[in-house]
Amino acid sequence: MKSAVQLYNFRDELKNDFKGTLRRIAALGVDGVEFAGNYGGIPPIELADFLRELNLECAGTMFKADNLLNPENIAYQYAEVLHTPTVTISAFIDFASEYGKLRKTCMEIGRIAERHGTVFSYHNHWLEFTKIDGVPAMERILENTSPANVFLEPDVCWLTRAGVNPSDYLRKYARRIRQIHMKDIRVPDNPETTCELGRGVVDLKGACKAAADTSCEWLIYEQDYAKDPFESATVSIEFLKNLLKNI
Repeated sequence: MKSAVQLYNFRDELKNDFKGTLRRIAALGVDGVEFAGNYGGIPPIELADFLRELNLECAGTMFKADNLLNPENIAYQYAEVLHTPTVTISAFIDFASEYGKLRKTCMEIGRIAERHGTVFSYHNHWLEFTKIDGVPAMERILENTSPANVFLEPDVCWLTRAGVNPSDYLRKYARRIRQIHMKDIRVPDNPETTCELGRGVVDLKGACKAAADTSCEWLIYEQDYAKDPFESATVSIEFLKNLLKNI
């Protein structure tokens, strides 16, 4: 498995200096970056060349579902040129009433992504584990979609908030995982308390060991809130690398 950072961590810095921020991220020693729909206005081929210059891989990208439902959307051009392993969405909806619609969306994007030579994955928060007749909405979606073209991007922090054991969940869906969001939090019910890896309550060591038993290729550090994203990233990436060394 390889290490990456989710560029949402650096959303403000990227707005001010896209290339300069990527250079600073590369200097942290990670293997790749996961984009969050922002490519800095740089054309796909130029961006691919720049990533090669920095010795960074594209670990994935996140988009809105409407983008990925359009086979001609430029998202797929970036995915192809950057050799993006997965294209990913998440959703904030009323899962009790709308999970069926989301299931159909996932199936359709999965088919489109496959035609473009990439894989579709769904990124969870905590609402996906709303129970419908005793069964979590996420489980219903996965039971009724193809494991060949609907994958998962589990977020271990939000699994913890939902009361789901991350290690058990990763092993349950081992063959449907290409990347995992490694995120820590001090108070699970307060999203603003996301923190540096190893400084919260999430069992990251257990999750990393479980990830080794899956088809996961990337462990992606994400921290939604940080006073200084680069200071936090320095701490978290060192922690992540140590986890990977000791699997």
